[in-house]
Parts: sequence; C-alpha cells; structure tokens
Amino acid sequence: MLSKIRNAISDFLQIRPEDNVPEPVARFFSHNVFVNTMDLAFFTFGDSFVSIVTIIPVFASNLTDSPLVIGLIPAIVNFGWFMPQMFMASYISSLKEKLPFTLRMAVNERLVYLFFPLLALMVPRISKSTALTFLLLLVTLRGLTSGLTALPWQELQAKVIPISHRARFWGMSRVLAQIAGVIGSVIATLVLSRLPYPQNFALCFALAIIAQWISFAFYRQNREPEEENLSGEETNPAPEAQSKPSKLIDGELFRHILKEDQNFRKYLIARSMIFLSGMSSGFLAVYGIQRFNLSDAQAAIFTALLYLSGILGYSVGGVIGDRIGPKRIVVISVLIWAMTMVLAIIAPVIWVYYLVFVLFGLNSAGMVLGDSLLVMELGEEKLRPTYLGLARSLTGIFVLLSPIIAGWLVERFDYRVMFAISCILSLIAAPLMNQVRDVPRHKTKPAALLSHD
Repeated sequence: MLSKIRNAISDFLQIRPEDNVPEPVARFFSHNVFVNTMDLAFFTFGDSFVSIVTIIPVFASNLTDSPLVIGLIPAIVNFGWFMPQMFMASYISSLKEKLPFTLRMAVNERLVYLFFPLLALMVPRISKSTALTFLLLLVTLRGLTSGLTALPWQELQAKVIPISHRARFWGMSRVLAQIAGVIGSVIATLVLSRLPYPQNFALCFALAIIAQWISFAFYRQNREPEEENLSGEETNPAPEAQSKPSKLIDGELFRHILKEDQNFRKYLIARSMIFLSGMSSGFLAVYGIQRFNLSDAQAAIFTALLYLSGILGYSVGGVIGDRIGPKRIVVISVLIWAMTMVLAIIAPVIWVYYLVFVLFGLNSAGMVLGDSLLVMELGEEKLRPTYLGLARSLTGIFVLLSPIIAGWLVERFDYRVMFAISCILSLIAAPLMNQVRDVPRHKTKPAALLSHD
C-alpha cells in the first residue's frame, strides 16, 4: 500500500514533455507543490478551531437565539471572500509578480484573528448584544481580508501548478489538509469539553492563530516564475485587455465577456442557484445540537466528520478530476447535497445525523475541488484573473441572500421546511451546471484552452 502511494506521488511530481509545461514552472514544480501543500495543511488545521459552519455558529448561539443571525455568520464570511475579487481582477492581471502582493494581503487576513480570543475572554464582562456585535464585526473583517487574499492566492496557484496536474494537486494537498483538520478537530473537542465557557473557545481561537502563521511561513517560500518566461503556457490576451491600462473596474472588458461568452453566463446562473441551495449550511450544526440536546463540544465532532469525509472526497476527486473534468465533479457534489438535506430531515437519532456531516464533507470537498478548477478553465489564461473575479463577485450576492432566506423560513416555518427547499434548489442546480463546458479531457491536451461561443 505504501509503495503504491509513493509511486503515485512520484508519478504526480513528474513533468513529461507531452504535458507542455514551460521550463520555469517545471523547474520549481516539486518545491511549490510542497510549500503550498504545507500552507494549506496548517491553515486547515487552524481553521478547524474557528470553523464558520460549526465552531463559530455554536459560539454565537451562546449569545443569541436568532436563526437569522447565526445563519448569517458563514454567509458574511463567504460573501466577503467572493465580493472583492471582481474589483481586484484588473490590478492582479497587471502584476508581473503575484507573490509579494499576496503576502501583504495574507498578513492582513491573519491579523484579524488576533481579536477572536480577546472577544471570547471579554464575554463575561460585556453584554451579550455587545459581544454579538463585535463578533459580527470580526466575522465581516475575516471575510473581507480573506477576499482580498483570495484572487492573488488562486492566481499564484494557477501560475505555479500546470493545468495537467491541478486536479491531482488539489486532491492530494487537500487530503493532507483534511487529515490536519481531523487532528485539529480532535484537539478542539478536548478543549471545548474540558475547559469552561468561554475560556474553551478562547483557547481554540488562539490555537488557530498559531497554525495560521505557520502556514504563512510555508507560503512565502513559493518560487514564482517570471511572467515573460511562460509563453509556452500563456496565450495572447484579448484586444480589449491589450489596449486598456490597468484600472479598478474594466467595465468594457467585463461587458464583452458577459455578452460574448455564453458558456460563462451558464456557469454564473448555475453557480448562483447552487449558492441558494446551500442556504442551510450554517444551520446544520446548531440544528443538530438543539434537536438532540447536545453540548457545545459536539460542534468539534461535527467538524471532524466534515474533515474525515473530505479526505475521501478529495482523494477520489483528485484521482478522477484530471480524467472526467471539474464540471462533472461539481454536478455530483450538488446531488450529494440534495441527499444531505433529505437525511437532515429524516434523521431520527444523533448517530444517523452524523451521516449528514459525512455527506456535507463529501459535498464540500467536491465543490472546492471542482469549482476552483472549473473557473480556472472558463477563459483564456491571460484573462484568468478577470474570469475568477467576475465568477466570484457576480455570484457572491447569493451567498449573502441565501441565509437571509433560510433564516426567514426557519422563523416562519421550521428547519425541516428550509432543508426541503434547499434540496429542491439543488435538484434544479445540478442540470443547469451540467450544461456548462469545461476543457474536454478526452480530446484536448492539458494545456489547451476552451473556445467559447
């Protein structure tokens, strides 16, 4: 078994002539795979202590009973992650080196986390409403700073990891990251169960900070190839991109893409529907704890199940992703989410409800892997930051709207009605996404690009 794993890793790290990878990318490939994998592993380890779908919502449930406010927490973070990217696309495209800017943004992102343990320790000394206000402020800053980091981070990964190896890299690196997340979740379970509230949450948040700065130490070691040496991988930009100077929003280029690229429009519609179908993600942990009368420590167990099943999801997705393409991975993941909602509705006991988070983890792994790779393939290489920015920002509003709708449904009806509507929306989203075209794996060389309508 170990020999098979070693052989698979060795095969993955090989760059073959038929892969059409530029020499500067191939030269630093093994090094960049290592540092980016370690960055992701330590960041995920830290994130297991501050998960926006388990730990933070449960922390917030000690401050408020409002389903809407609790559901807004993951939405605010995700909205903050998506929204800035469109406004950064032109600037990121103009940068010959992405790493220096990414590092500055990554520092800002990590500084926000320093205030989470301080807030937890202040909870006994301030009113619940004040604590909740500060929590929502920190959650908003967490989302915005991560959003400012997201586009250059994605662009640098696309630059140093060739398309012929991306699915396997994302799968392999995220398997290791999920293992790190499981370890972190076990530690978080012990901390939350053995220390009194709110010191237990304060220690969890502090451990997250340490792990995130270790991840930063690895990430800064990326070796970025020079832009002019990538002619073997890059194509000439569209005339609109060549003739326009860098500016905050290139409205003419945006309009051109949205008007001419029918495939991209299909993606935006399908992705928006998927976000709406995910309205229930921020409620699953709180609902389970309330439904089965569990302690706050159960949130860490839910997190562990997410990471454990994510190991399987990333393993399978990474292996088959370079063969079947990311679009099919996304479609399968959406159907898994529909199954998750059905199980959340019918689960009679906690042991069955655990399977909700197993399916949730499979869905999350597939969506992260498939959607991240799919967006990178929707446009020309030179316009990749623009496509990434548009894809994230134009669909980001639905990330914010979905929990508002979900919270209203819970208050007006109940959790199960909201889960049922989420399931129906998933079944609508899957065939919509299936109409989107990615790079045909059976016809096109890995470095080839899509032609669009």
